[in-house]
Amino acid sequence: MRKTPFVPEEYYHIYSRTILNVPEFQDNRSAERLAQAFLIANSTKSSEAFLFLKNNKNATINDTLEIVRQGEKLVDVLCYCIMPDHYHLLLKELKEGGISNFIRKSNISISKYVNIKNNRRGPLFESRFNSKHIDTNNYLLHLSLYIHLNPLDILSGKDWRAHKLRDWPAKRKELLGYPWSSLKTYLDNNHKDLIISGTEIILGQFDSNKEYELFLQEWSEDSLNQIKDFV
Repeated sequence: MRKTPFVPEEYYHIYSRTILNVPEFQDNRSAERLAQAFLIANSTKSSEAFLFLKNNKNATINDTLEIVRQGEKLVDVLCYCIMPDHYHLLLKELKEGGISNFIRKSNISISKYVNIKNNRRGPLFESRFNSKHIDTNNYLLHLSLYIHLNPLDILSGKDWRAHKLRDWPAKRKELLGYPWSSLKTYLDNNHKDLIISGTEIILGQFDSNKEYELFLQEWSEDSLNQIKDFV
């Protein structure tokens, strides 16, 4: 049992890392499959959808999503980022047991794919995914910042964690070019990411997408310290 149980209508930071930090999601095919797993797993009909995909070799993701949409969402995925050896999710639990079921099915799905692709056996992730209850709005906002800036670790180094960002236009271009993140949904009204729902919970606290972008641009070391307990 988890020390802090998941409660409907509450927010959580979920983090899962591969065993031995193997950069499995450096391969775009694996990262895409994990993103696909997030899409299919977030439904009370996810078991049927995964079974349909397994038993129909010619099935498309759109065919599978038709089954997914017949069910109800388990969670709202407010933000996400897939890194080479781990992923971050900012989730709101909608149904009791929703987060646990969503993560379990996502991890099982991607693990099966990777095992078949690499002719390997055994678990892909460390034995238990990490979770942190988000108990303040300030933490919620700064966690979205941390998740959306995380790709800079591999795009331009980890200096962003200790210093103000420099040359924001260049960093912005790098971040928006990173395909496995929800940031584009936050900065571009015309971009739709099917994984994401509930963005108004964060964006509704800003006057515009541009203001949220300024929140990212103007982050400081003090800002990062507000989520230091997790980082």
